[in-house]
Amino acid sequence: MMRKVATALGLTCGLLLFVVLALRVQAGLAVPTGRHCGDVGPLPPQDSAFCGCTWGDVLFYGQPVAGAAITLTFGGGVVTDVTRLTPLEPLPYYDLTAHDLGARRGDVLTLTARFAGQAVSRVFRAWPGSDGEQYIVLAFPERGVWSPWVTGGYTRALALAGNVVWAGGPAGVIAASMSTGISVAHTLPWTEPGVRALAVGCDGHVWAAGTGGVAEFDDSTWYTHIVPFSGTLRALAADPATCAVWVGGGDSAGSVAVYTGTWRAAGSFNAAVTALAVDGAGRVWAGAWGDGAYRQDGSGGWTRYQDTEGLASDWVLAAAAGRGAVWFGTSPYLSGEGPRGGIARYDLATGTWRAYTKTHGLPADVGFPQAPAPVYALALGEGGWTWAGTVDGVRFLPEGEYWFPYTATRGLRGGPVLALVAGRGTVVAAVPAGLDRLDREAVPGSPPAAQIVEVAPLTLTLGTVLMLNGEGQDGDEDGVQIVSWDWSSSLDGPLCTSASCTLPYNLFTPGVHSIVLRVQDDEGVWSAPVTKTVEVKEARRVYLPLVVRQSQGRMQNR
Repeated sequence: MMRKVATALGLTCGLLLFVVLALRVQAGLAVPTGRHCGDVGPLPPQDSAFCGCTWGDVLFYGQPVAGAAITLTFGGGVVTDVTRLTPLEPLPYYDLTAHDLGARRGDVLTLTARFAGQAVSRVFRAWPGSDGEQYIVLAFPERGVWSPWVTGGYTRALALAGNVVWAGGPAGVIAASMSTGISVAHTLPWTEPGVRALAVGCDGHVWAAGTGGVAEFDDSTWYTHIVPFSGTLRALAADPATCAVWVGGGDSAGSVAVYTGTWRAAGSFNAAVTALAVDGAGRVWAGAWGDGAYRQDGSGGWTRYQDTEGLASDWVLAAAAGRGAVWFGTSPYLSGEGPRGGIARYDLATGTWRAYTKTHGLPADVGFPQAPAPVYALALGEGGWTWAGTVDGVRFLPEGEYWFPYTATRGLRGGPVLALVAGRGTVVAAVPAGLDRLDREAVPGSPPAAQIVEVAPLTLTLGTVLMLNGEGQDGDEDGVQIVSWDWSSSLDGPLCTSASCTLPYNLFTPGVHSIVLRVQDDEGVWSAPVTKTVEVKEARRVYLPLVVRQSQGRMQNR
């Protein structure tokens, strides 16, 4: 098993900075350059009592994130910041100081980060280096492990109806219970069993579209529908507000029809319709293969959007819609403006597009590495998270702009993810080997281990200093690193936040202390504490006798 070891390298502030740099390089983080506290107000490093500046990264699923809200509290006061990119640092970071709150060197502060609806805090002692800066990483605990759920079959489409996941592919349809895991094969009323799209209507009926046509399941029987256009059926969408069901498809050209008790044709396009979605305003969106995306307007017509308007690519593979936005997964190509592809988001409130590419965490295309790989599936989950199925596993966007990966290192079986469904506290992904299910509360990997290398001296007296030196190890094989150190005392609380530190006698309360070390990896998991006992002797007052020396003359007079 490969082990990553972060070792204390010295006691001076210069060496402590070197430790920070080494850890960032080891963890794949960019090396910080220059000072990080230029915008937090005047810094008086010559003042030995100054509490200094606190700066660092916020890690979410092991990645530094921008847009995390930071608060530093002391004595009832609060200062705030947001992790952001600057010209001096290629990764987002925060920096702030509690100097204006009256905090001094040695005071205990609380640092909190909030991101994607979650919060993480650290209580620490202000103990900056000689440059007045203190580096602290805030890492959110990572959650989520995939496991095989249904083995076999080839799934092209997924839909969730209550507690049942419906999966469709060339062999037909199965229904798998989320609670029991039992799957049941269904016989469709077609000669050709292949299914390309699934949807669930507002009444709970399941709809399937494929080679044989469109069929509706009312919880007991499948019924065939005849749609008012010819061509391969490729997409379905159900409107939860109006209970309308939309179907799209085509071959050299595309068409859309809608069912509201009877079928009617609803639109024709220059290319086959490959994806459908209904947004929060009740408008239908159609993605076309090579012709961009279309939105139905109030008069029944359609407005087209292409890469020139902000769509990531005109070759649309998937679509998903929520109350605030519509998402499109696309296939890559090279245009006159450069590589195209990735994921596009249309903001319903502002009418603007946002494209996500390789720089936002999407994998590169194998044959065309300048562009992102195809995005085959999209799903909107709880908490506003967006999920994407790619050629290299699952990506998810909780907040901000970075798509975090779920690959084989988190239990997902290999191969492209062609379909996704999210809801009810879980996510199900269609991989070539079957269906994999995400346990969103499971903790991945193994916790790190802390080791105290040196605590000296074991008896601390007036005028001496306590030297701390520790190591952190992580047994996981996916390159996780030690990102945080936490030294504390059973009597005095937090001590310092680096692998090594030197602390003066007057920082400690007289008595017997358990010195505790914990380390944290970039998955946000803390190690079990390790301890060492130190006795701090109380300073004794020495009373010297007062000697009065009389002059020789006065002695002679007496």
